[in-house]
Amino acid sequence: MKSRLTNLKNAIEVWNIRLPDHRTETDRLRTLLSNDELERAGKFIRPSDAQNFILCRGLLRRILADCLGADPSIPLRFTRNEQGKPFLENGGLEFNVSHSRDRLLIAVTSGRAVGVDIEFRRGKVNMQAIAERWFSPDEQMFFQGLKNPEDGFFEIWSKKEACVKALGIGIFKELSSFSVPLGGPPFSPILGTDGQWFFQPLNVDPAYTAAVVSEAPIVPVYLRQRSCDRN
Repeated sequence: MKSRLTNLKNAIEVWNIRLPDHRTETDRLRTLLSNDELERAGKFIRPSDAQNFILCRGLLRRILADCLGADPSIPLRFTRNEQGKPFLENGGLEFNVSHSRDRLLIAVTSGRAVGVDIEFRRGKVNMQAIAERWFSPDEQMFFQGLKNPEDGFFEIWSKKEACVKALGIGIFKELSSFSVPLGGPPFSPILGTDGQWFFQPLNVDPAYTAAVVSEAPIVPVYLRQRSCDRN
């Protein structure tokens, strides 16, 4: 298999995956997991949660192996930073994963940090209270001025989550301490105020809001659809 590393140095691929499309692959994907991952899968109380974990980890391993031109049956080795963000032990690729309901996003690139987030647009969310607690003053002002607050709420939240994941600091970063760029053209990349990161909303499904964040300069973001692998 041929490595796609050269292409990924100048682009970001985001795989948009419906987990129900891969239920029949669960047993095959399980064989790709490490012993630690299999142990984690066995600790879930609900079988559906265990299955989703197996699908997410197995699909991640298969996609990363495809990008590297490697045999997916030979386990890739991961390490984590102090905040828990995973990295490939031997480098070469940068990746990030986000899962919500039946959707999985896997962002892959090379030579730049990347973060991705997807949020199911669920109802009965106290958006006002969350905005007051976690949004910056500029974000709160933008949110309050929208005719449809739900659109702005999930846009801001997905961008902020993707940003802290790209930074590799997760929830350890106070979300209200920084602002994400807002008001740009839908699904188009836009630079943050510091010029060091770019943000791009993703059009994955009307029931979800998603965004990818990566280091500047802006590079193309390709949204891929992952169908069942019948090989």
